[in-house]
Formats: sequence, C-alpha cells, structure tokens
Amino acid sequence: MSFRPQHRGSPFSAVGGRLDLQKAWIRSQAVIERLQRTLLSTPLPQPPACVAISGSLSRMEYHAASDLDLLIVLDDRAAAVSDKAADELFSEAWRRIGAEGLGATRPKPDGVFAQCVSWKALTNPAVRGVVNEDVTTYGHRMQLLMDAQPVLNDHVFEELQTELLNWYVETRVSQLFKEAGPFGWLRQDVQRYWRSIWSRAYWLHEKNPEKSLKVNVKLRSSRAVIVAAFLHAVDVAQKTGGDTPEVVATLQKQLNRTPLERLTSELSPVETSKLVANYQAVWYFVSNRDRTDNKLTPEIRCALTRLAECLPSTVTDLTTEIRH
Repeated sequence: MSFRPQHRGSPFSAVGGRLDLQKAWIRSQAVIERLQRTLLSTPLPQPPACVAISGSLSRMEYHAASDLDLLIVLDDRAAAVSDKAADELFSEAWRRIGAEGLGATRPKPDGVFAQCVSWKALTNPAVRGVVNEDVTTYGHRMQLLMDAQPVLNDHVFEELQTELLNWYVETRVSQLFKEAGPFGWLRQDVQRYWRSIWSRAYWLHEKNPEKSLKVNVKLRSSRAVIVAAFLHAVDVAQKTGGDTPEVVATLQKQLNRTPLERLTSELSPVETSKLVANYQAVWYFVSNRDRTDNKLTPEIRCALTRLAECLPSTVTDLTTEIRH
C-alpha cells in the first residue's frame, strides 16, 4: 500500500473555520489521477524511467492559478538518449496534457521544467562540490529531493531518490571534524539553493509589480516551508544515530510526506494549528490574487511573520532573515 499524499486524505482538519487546504488536497488528487490516466493512455514514444510532479500539485495544494511542474526522467545511465528522442517524449507528454484539458501550458523554454531530466547527469560523481555545474541539472536534483512525488513508475522514482541521497553522502570530512551524520554536504547544498532563489527573487519581474509580489510572497511561504521541512527531515534522520544506510532510509521515508506534514510531525496540536493557519492564509492570498492589486496587505504581512516564527530553530541562517 502506498502512503504517498496522492493516495491518502489530508491530515489537516479545518483551520480557523476554513477548509481551503483540505479542498486543495482533494482537488490535487483529482488532477493527479487525470494526469496519470492521460500519460498511460498509450505507450509514450520514448519510455521514461519515471515521471514526477513538483510544486503545488506535489504538495497537494493545487489551485486554479497553479502551474503544472512535471519532471520527466530519462534512464540514460547505460545508453544515451538522443536529444530528438527526448524532445519527442517531452512534446508528446505535453500534447496529451493539453488534450486532457488540465488547463496547464507547456513550460517556457528557459525554465527548469522545460526539458527532460537526465538520470546520468543527476548522479554524475564528477560534479560533486562543483558550484558552477549546469543550473538546470542542479534545479532538477533539488526538486526531485525536496518537493516531488511520482505519477509514473513509483518504484523507479524511489530508486532514483535513493541514488540521489547516496550521491550526497559524505563521510570523509564530516567524520574528521566529528560532524553529525553523513548529510553535512547535502545541508550546505540545499542552503546554497535557498540562497540562490532568494537572491534571484529580488530582481525577478522587476518591471511587473504583480508578478514580483507573487514570487516574493511564495518565497517567504511555500518555498521557505519546503526548504525548512527538508532540512528538518535531514536533522531528524541524522539524529537516529544509525549507520549511513539507516539514515538514508529514514530520510527517504520522510520524503513520502508533504513539507507541511514533515514540519508538523513533532509539533503540539496548538503549534500545528498556528503554523497551518498562517500558511493557509498566505496560500489563499496567492491563489486568489486580484491582478489589479499588487499591494501586500497587513494581514498577509502578519501571517508571513507568524509563519516564520513557526519554522524549526534547527534551520540555521533561514528563519532569522525571514522574520525581518
């Protein structure tokens, strides 16, 4: 039996008398089911290793204005997949999505979701610690670990995640300095990613106030929760005190939960209610934006501040800047 979010109900009851996130969970399940059906309707031209979703759909927070963030993974470990074959697969997948009427448009050509994912590139040992590696590959790796769940070939997706986590295992330096667990480098790489998207958000859509506001509100809410939840999951896994395979397995098990679930798993009911209520308020603001109004209301500013206060103290260099 699968315990992934798409196969179970929302763990969050009505918060503040609102059912927004519960309704979004149900809506997300329906969209995922339609997506799976259309991708499986007939064999795809180049069979993918697996297909995963990211973004609001993966977090079970899908709304009418959501993008459809799709990660089509090629298994090119043993044999290369030509650019032509990869493009045909990508185009056919998006043709089917369009025909299904899911309301999603094909990604822009310069985005992280604008091309298939190379398994070989994701796990290339030669780029460990290389800060100027291909940005798209780096983005794919972060998405597949922090904010994704499979919609095609679950067992292969799980295999890929396991390989990615093991790719990030580092013990030579961490043991020398008696650091906790094998994921010190992973924590640093995730925080590097966080710093990058935070820096970029200051200048993204500089001449479009509405888009800039949306990006920066999402950065301080859903994006902050994604990063905080993943780093918290890493810390929880490393505290098991087990050997490396056990730590890897513990972390991967937590990745079957949504970011909100990971953050609230050890909180009291009161703390959970506070976190979810403020998160839900910001989610509702983003999903129901008045396109002629680019102002940040005092209520949402307050919700963002309270949400930051709910993030775990173990996430160093993250909560401090969000609170100011």
